[in-house]
Parts: sequence; C-alpha cells; structure tokens
Amino acid sequence: MAYRGARAYTGALSTAQNSRLRREPAMSISRYCVELLEAASDYHVRYGDRLANHLPMVLIALDKMGASREQLQDAFDRSALHLERPQLEPAEQLESGESIADLRNNEARFPSALVYYQNQLRQHGMTECLRRELPPLLPSIGTAAFHGLIRTAYGIDAGHLQEVATGLAYWNMEYRELPASEERLSVAAAEIPAIVAERYPLISLAPGNISDHMAAVSRQEGWQETAIQPELLGLQDIAEVALAAYRGTGDFTLLHGITGCHALRLVLPYCPEPEVALRYFWRALVIAYLSTGPKDIGEPDQPQSNRPEWDTLLKQACRSDDDHVIKLCYSCWREAEHYGNDDYRAAAEMTVLN
Repeated sequence: MAYRGARAYTGALSTAQNSRLRREPAMSISRYCVELLEAASDYHVRYGDRLANHLPMVLIALDKMGASREQLQDAFDRSALHLERPQLEPAEQLESGESIADLRNNEARFPSALVYYQNQLRQHGMTECLRRELPPLLPSIGTAAFHGLIRTAYGIDAGHLQEVATGLAYWNMEYRELPASEERLSVAAAEIPAIVAERYPLISLAPGNISDHMAAVSRQEGWQETAIQPELLGLQDIAEVALAAYRGTGDFTLLHGITGCHALRLVLPYCPEPEVALRYFWRALVIAYLSTGPKDIGEPDQPQSNRPEWDTLLKQACRSDDDHVIKLCYSCWREAEHYGNDDYRAAAEMTVLN
C-alpha cells in the first residue's frame, strides 16, 4: 500500500494547529519524512499484545542515516501491514480538577492525554513543556521497555513536536513504576550487574513481554532490600554498562539498553534534576538485565582491523526490514559520535551484519 499524502491525526488538533505544532522548532528531517510521519500518526502507539509501534522512530532513524525515499516508503508500507488503524474516540479536554496523572494506564483516555501534551507544547514551547512534564514521568522511565522515553526522544531528535506529544502521551498511558532500594554501594556502576546476578542467579518469570519480565524482577523475594545504586553515577557510566551488557550477551532485551541510553542523552538536557533521571534509568537498566535470566556477560570480541566503516553499516541498516536493527544501528552511530567509543561500531556490526 503506497502512501499518497499526509493525513491528520483524528481526534486531536485541527489541520492548521497540527501544522503549527510541527513547525517548531526547525525540523532536522526531510520533508518526505515529515509527510510520512503525519500519515503514521494515524496509527496507535501500540498494536497486538501491547507491542510498541516503531514506525515513526524507524522513519526518523532511516531519514537521518541517509535512506532514500523508496526505503522510507518501504518502511512505511511494511509497518502498515500489521498496524491497526484505530477509530479513536473524539478527544476531550481534561475535566475540572483532573490532572494528566489521572489518565495514567487508561488507554481509552489516550486521545485526551495526547491533546493535553499538544496543548502544553503549543502554549509553552518544547523546552518549558518538557521541563514541566518530564519529572512526573521519570519514575516509570523503563515502562514499555523504555519505549515512552525513546519515542519522546526521537521527537526531540527530529524537532517534530507531534512526535514529542505522542511520546509523552504513550509514556503516560504505560506508566508503571519499578520499585527498588535507593541504598548506594561504594563500587563502580560497571560492577553492579555481576553483584546482583550473584544474588539472583535465576529469576522466575511469568509469560509475557519485556515489560512483564521487568515487573517480575521487582517481585522477587528480598528485592526491595537489594542495593543497586552506585554512589557515583554519570550518563557515560550507564552508557558503558549498557553497551558492554549488549555486546557481551547479544540479548534482545539489552538491545533496548543501548537505544534507551541514546534516548536518555537526548532527554536529559530537559530534566530539571538530571541525576534523578539517571538514577531512575539505572534502576530500570539493572532490572532489565536481571530479567534476561540473568545472562552471563561474556567478553566481547576485540576490535578488528577490517571492521566495516560506518558508511557501510548505515547503508546496510537502511536496507534492513527489522525495526530493531535500524534503531540499534542509528543509536550506536550517534553514541559513537558523542562518546568517541568505537565499541559502538562493533555492536552495530554484530546486529546489522548477522
């Protein structure tokens, strides 16, 4: 099914209002990508059994990696085959005395939450809106396998305010905290995965998705008394642990640690108290790691002299029909640029070329 033109989001703002919302700030994506994003906004943020709709994020990643119009169109058509185009109820404003927190975990009120965040962005601009709206969401930063955070960050990355609003509304809809001890250990962050794995060598998990598995970790006996926070914690510390964990296991859940860290870096400048965001994300990352079994983190392959260059990896990712391959390669590329760490290229290689 070929895309033929932009379609406005039903039950949200008027066409003129949507246009204004999308023009601030200056977008860093192509006009064709914008048109596809407007068509993609007609689909719900999730499908099937609570699976995340990756389409807008994939379109942005592909566009920034230099994908052709045909590759963008193929990604749109491929996703549209399994996404459900919902008939959303007309969105209503929040009632008197009602807050956005009252709409948490309520899919039926998702359209109203979306309009709320659209209005906040229109009234306050992106920076002030995020400074107001992110703090209440941070305790659930790992919700839906980090996808509320990631979708919000992609909107920031693209300068596409409709996507920012959608990411925030998704995050609010999926709001679920993962309780854990705030006690701090006098060790480096990199040492903590091994410490918690020794205490919980086998996690009992119920059937379900990544979110269900992460929630199961917080129900393990003694979990609330288990210290997982290092005394000192920086963004790069978290990024290095996430990278090492994914490279050392190749685990699908831990792939989201890398894409989540990339998203955290984009969102962090808008958090009034950055360390609060770091601590909540670290908690979720440790829980995500334990939810894998936990798997042993092996020694990753050493850098090779004949490792493919980024140009090759990006082109290969643009030809992929796997949403996670596309997003992982994009995050690795951006994180490698930011940190100057070539291990990200190795992570991209093991995912894109396998």
